Amino acid sequence: MKISDVGEFGIIRMIQERLSVSPENVVVGIGDDGAVYRTTPGREQVAVIDTMVEGEHFIIHRTATWHAVGYKAVAANLSDLAAMGAVPTQAVVSTALAPTMEVSEVLAMYDGMQDVCRTYGVNIIGGDTVMAKESAVITVTALGEVEAGRALLRSGAKAGDIVAVSHTLGDAGAGLDVLLSGTAGYESLVRAHQYPVPQIQLGRILAAHHGGCANDISDGIAGEANEIAKASHADLVLYAESIPVSAALRQWCAQEKKDVFHYVLQGGEDYELIFTLPPETFSAVRRQIPNLTPIGRVCAGTGRVRWVQDGKESIVPPHGWTHF
Repeated sequence: MKISDVGEFGIIRMIQERLSVSPENVVVGIGDDGAVYRTTPGREQVAVIDTMVEGEHFIIHRTATWHAVGYKAVAANLSDLAAMGAVPTQAVVSTALAPTMEVSEVLAMYDGMQDVCRTYGVNIIGGDTVMAKESAVITVTALGEVEAGRALLRSGAKAGDIVAVSHTLGDAGAGLDVLLSGTAGYESLVRAHQYPVPQIQLGRILAAHHGGCANDISDGIAGEANEIAKASHADLVLYAESIPVSAALRQWCAQEKKDVFHYVLQGGEDYELIFTLPPETFSAVRRQIPNLTPIGRVCAGTGRVRWVQDGKESIVPPHGWTHF
């Protein structure tokens, strides 16, 4: 059964029936001209938005299922909230869908959205559904809250801070290449690409310590580190030998004769956090979340990223994924 068989309002009713809303802070949810929700006293609101386009961000049935598309569309936004130190609360979803799309595919996409929302306590409180002539377009706006004055900013890095990252880097970019090549195996790389895990807990702990800054690694660490360096008017010195990479990534690179650091620097879509903290604060944070690795330091400078590999230093330009 295709969307054209049930019509706009039919597919909207099916979507609405699948979205459970936690009632605690929602006054008016889906079904009116607008949603109404309560905010928490003493907290500031954070809003983020992200768009995924079929054929540009995903190739259906080749690099993603519709469930994975829905999951990732929301998860990417929650990662931005994590980088701000915010608690995710609400989401609004706008989709442009081709009438030839199967109803089961649309519902699978919304199931993916709901699965990640359920994990992090996020309500989908509204949105819009329109017709697209060809490719599907999914836009998600996510809202969150952070204690007043505690939002993590890219401009917060200070000389003497440690530069660190969560978990391993490069897996998602390699996972995309695994899928595009049709190679069997490498399930952990494929999952990293299709089902990223937003680092909400880490963002909240960083905000609680009220120091340093953070950025989510959506476009490759080269781009994200440069954003921090420029916003903070400082240099970030990164050490190649300190970058955490998975055994699966090393195996894939050895098999395909690829450079591990290509994926680390430019791969993108890891949705881990790169952040800076004073050394004593970093030690306290790592006691709470062990899977953190120091990869460099912040020093006085002019907003550059200095890459040290095999004893040689070079300047890393802000290359990575770009849309144009």
